[in-house]
Amino acid sequence: MNKESISLLELCTMMLLFLIGSTVVVGLNFSAMEDSFWAILIEMGFGTLLFYSYLILLKRSEWKEFVPLLEMGFGSVFSKVLAVLFSFYFLYIAARVMNDFAFFTTQVLFPDAPNWIASIPFLIVIGYCIILGFEAIARSAVILSFFSIVTLVALWLLGFFSAEFQGRFLMPLFSHGWKPLWKMIFPIGLTFPYGELVVFLVFIPLTVKKGQLITFAWIPIVLAGLIIIVTMELVIGILHAPFANTYYFPFVKAMEMISYLGVLEHLEIFTYLLLIGGGFIKISVFIYAARIVLTQLFTMKHKNWHVLLLLSIVYILSLHRSRDIEEHLYVGLNLVPYYLHIPFQFILPFLLGVVVFWKTRKRA
Repeated sequence: MNKESISLLELCTMMLLFLIGSTVVVGLNFSAMEDSFWAILIEMGFGTLLFYSYLILLKRSEWKEFVPLLEMGFGSVFSKVLAVLFSFYFLYIAARVMNDFAFFTTQVLFPDAPNWIASIPFLIVIGYCIILGFEAIARSAVILSFFSIVTLVALWLLGFFSAEFQGRFLMPLFSHGWKPLWKMIFPIGLTFPYGELVVFLVFIPLTVKKGQLITFAWIPIVLAGLIIIVTMELVIGILHAPFANTYYFPFVKAMEMISYLGVLEHLEIFTYLLLIGGGFIKISVFIYAARIVLTQLFTMKHKNWHVLLLLSIVYILSLHRSRDIEEHLYVGLNLVPYYLHIPFQFILPFLLGVVVFWKTRKRA
């Protein structure tokens, strides 16, 4: 059973990098055109409510660890099945995030290189950090969040003050109605990235001063939403909304177009640093969550070979229906939200919450 613990600051910085992870580089959605930032605001509010519902569920259960929480809600037999399913869900999403990183590397930095050139070295580094323990991941998040925010602010300033940025591209507002907004929000916007916070049901019980989470948990969620909004507005101002969705990596393309006197250019390389930091934390969080769930389920001590096995599973899962970036995006946008995200992020936690609240009704 895992006895590691992390501070509130470490949890919040980990949540921040987890949310912006690959989102600002490969996950921006401009289907609502100039009104896209309104969709992000709605998603941010929903994500905050969703995470607080997870917190209330855990508090009601007296901060039980994940597998005992499932047992409380679904019984000893069915909870074991769900624990295995949740662990594979975490590993599969880790594989998809790793593919985001791999496709970015082989499309932008090393064109035509095979994906394993990027995937395997990245997984080795992640595996080493996981072997060091969850506290190492949490402390890495604190350091990487500082560098990520500094890099983002620098790119924002260079972008907004460049000649390529056109404020008129941000207008008009509310010219497309509510239908594009709703299409952008559901299901993709609700499930990615905010719905993926379900993985923190595994980590919150490991946090010191859990009671203070109620006060401060909204901060990384709102900050991540604001970061996504500012980045989207920058991209729209440079590329124009109708064209932003035509690129696989719109933020990269926007930074590529910026030039100061023909000397300061190729700023897109710094977006790679953002993806390394955010992707590293996000993949590590998912894999370590699967590790915790499985060790709680089988009451095993952590072994290094467990990490190697999980890394192998992640790599194998990354090969499924991801022969190229088009197929990868099709699966991620059209299949995963409906068949994986909604059941694991909403339906199962809702059912779990109903049972837990019913069993603890006499405490109220």
